[in-house]
Amino acid sequence: MPQKDIRMLIQAFVLLSAGGLMLHVRIHPPAASLFNWIPLVFGAANILLLPLLFRRAETAPLAFMLCCITVIAGTIGMAYYSIVEWKEPVTLYTVLFKSTLADIVILAAKVPLGYVLLRKVGGTAPAAAAGRCCDE
Repeated sequence: MPQKDIRMLIQAFVLLSAGGLMLHVRIHPPAASLFNWIPLVFGAANILLLPLLFRRAETAPLAFMLCCITVIAGTIGMAYYSIVEWKEPVTLYTVLFKSTLADIVILAAKVPLGYVLLRKVGGTAPAAAAGRCCDE
């Protein structure tokens, strides 16, 4: 894949992460609770650290692993928050529009995007970095 396409995918990852972080900071200001700092740190890592790791074939697997960890942690945190703060009867409408399900779906979009980055950046790696033996 040409470098321009990889840069565009990384920019999409950064924009998705930045949008999620801004949404979270607006709803849950870090000054309100110490627990609100955890997603802030994860979001900052997704914006600042992971794009740098996705740029190199040697570090792209680590970036994808960290991406999956932050998505799993965010999903668990948002689902827990939604369950704990549930105040209305459980209906299809409340599950779809009054819970954190939409936020979780947006967050989950980072996994396929990260996977595409892993495959495209990792595909240009030398044989040793790609996990193949030199004798093959």
